[in-house]
Amino acid sequence: MIYSRQLNYLDLIIKNNKVPHAFLFYGRDMLYISNLAKSCAFRINCPGAGWKDFESKNDLAEKIKKESHPDLFVVRRLEDKKDIAISQIRALRDFISKTPLELNFKTVVIEEAESLNEESWNAILKTLEEPSVNSVIFVLSSGISGIPKTVLSRVVSMPFYDADNPKRQSGAKNDIILSKLASITGMSIVEKFDLAEKIALSGNAAIILDDWLLDLRSCILENPGKKLSESIGKIMGAKSILASTNASARLVLENLFLNI
Repeated sequence: MIYSRQLNYLDLIIKNNKVPHAFLFYGRDMLYISNLAKSCAFRINCPGAGWKDFESKNDLAEKIKKESHPDLFVVRRLEDKKDIAISQIRALRDFISKTPLELNFKTVVIEEAESLNEESWNAILKTLEEPSVNSVIFVLSSGISGIPKTVLSRVVSMPFYDADNPKRQSGAKNDIILSKLASITGMSIVEKFDLAEKIALSGNAAIILDDWLLDLRSCILENPGKKLSESIGKIMGAKSILASTNASARLVLENLFLNI
């Protein structure tokens, strides 16, 4: 199943009531990730529902799809504007500061986040730094290169790349890399350096790290006794460096693997 890793993680956090306060969904298919964000909004407020239930004639699902529910706020760039305006983000902040009218969780969806300017990003960062306990934010973008490092550290990043995209590591090749990462602590230094080189040469290091993070987070949800928070923090730090600087991917990965 396409995006099985992502959907499995989303299933787990909803079933375990461990929903983070903010996500970054990134990929070329904005329609898919926008619909997925809305489907998550539906499922978070209907814990027993499945993905297919969002496609039913359920009244809540219909309101969310039509963006008419009072506890859903969607931000997108206006057709005649180059950027998402700061006034739109101020409206978002006002919306999220209030308690939900009907649901347990309010949902914010920010489409085409690459259209945010510096002032708007700073305003969003303030919201992420002081998250509301009854709200979830979905930041949607075509990629992560333009996302500020300070924002990346405060969201759960999830890559969504279709099979036709050459930038996507898919199928058996991706599974092999992730299976090796799962046993990274038992590798020799030579093996670690060899794996770092392979991932760096793939050109998808940040995406692979996000997939690895999803696996580790899923592992924690399935095995609460697992102590992986320190490893997750180090991987997130490496991913932020890769996404926001021109640092050598191979060197960043080698340093990560030696210290994890």
